[in-house]
Amino acid sequence: MKTSRMIAASLAGTTLMTAFSELMSKAKGSNYNEAEILGELLNRIIPLSKTQARLAGWVAHYGVGVVFAALYNLYLKQTNFKATSFSGSIYGFLSGVAGVGVWKGTFKMHPNPPGVDLKTYYPQLVIAHIIFGVVTASTYNAIKSNN
Repeated sequence: MKTSRMIAASLAGTTLMTAFSELMSKAKGSNYNEAEILGELLNRIIPLSKTQARLAGWVAHYGVGVVFAALYNLYLKQTNFKATSFSGSIYGFLSGVAGVGVWKGTFKMHPNPPGVDLKTYYPQLVIAHIIFGVVTASTYNAIKSNN
């Protein structure tokens, strides 16, 4: 993937993933928004204003999205798969499982983690990552076909 396509694809994937998490938050009455949870985690370690904490959470979340898209690119090169909805869903699932591991470790090690319903957060996080993978692959292909 070209860097500009990868970044555009990661922005689309991260945005739709987060929209799904936000919809699940509303449906379940719990906060599943990854960016907001990241901001709250940071704010509980480093005193920040509410605005600074939210901004830091969003920047970190989209930054991780770029990293995940770069890893997807590496995955495609190593496996000789093409960026398709199928390969995106496989990658999304695998990255979702890895993401659950990272979040579990983060919540366990954090001195004052926010109250998140982890039993429902983790399954929705895997689904959100599948959405990320599919949208990232689809966006990359849409940009590629327009060039």
